Amino acid sequence: MTSKSAEPARCAVIVGPYTSGKTTLMEALLHAAGAIGRKGSVTEGNTVGDPSAEARARLMGVEANFAHCEYLGERWFFIDCPGSIELAYDSQSALMAADVAIVVIPPEVDRVLAMAPLFKFLDDYEIPHLLFIGKTDKSATRVRDIMEALQTLSSRPLLLRQVPIREGDRITGFVDLVSERAYRYKEGGPSDLIEIPEDVKPREDEARQELLRIPRRL
Repeated sequence: MTSKSAEPARCAVIVGPYTSGKTTLMEALLHAAGAIGRKGSVTEGNTVGDPSAEARARLMGVEANFAHCEYLGERWFFIDCPGSIELAYDSQSALMAADVAIVVIPPEVDRVLAMAPLFKFLDDYEIPHLLFIGKTDKSATRVRDIMEALQTLSSRPLLLRQVPIREGDRITGFVDLVSERAYRYKEGGPSDLIEIPEDVKPREDEARQELLRIPRRL
């Protein structure tokens, strides 16, 4: 895609454990930006990332993958890093060039705790980062429990931007804490705007107050 922007491109490095969903996330970002016409699937072997025969046979990244797009007039480059611990040096090298790191978090507390070296590296080099908890639709673990585990690894306060809406063990939508709007996921299309469910309002208010207090905590 040719960019008309005079601003320099930004680089987002996607990191996290293997099978956490990094390649799927990059596919979704490219699709949302209009860089690709449809989202590929890791299991079907038709994603932009992980194009090598070895990666597709293993269903996991074995090398860094690169992609780019333009969104809202800004140019972005993505580096999707392999998650295997044996290839951690590749991720660290890429992170040194990052404007921001997107840390893909698995929805299991024990796997989260194994990410301590990655969080130490991000803190040591003061690399801006945001967290994306993936595969929540396949896990009954509470986001609150995952955040508590993550906070033990980070020297910075970690705060939610979204509060999930659950129906039983399924996450069916979210509340955005900045706009205070709620959305219900819709398969294959944009999420529907809905009223904030009554049973979610106390948690939304608690999380929003934490977010508003962040300047004083830093």
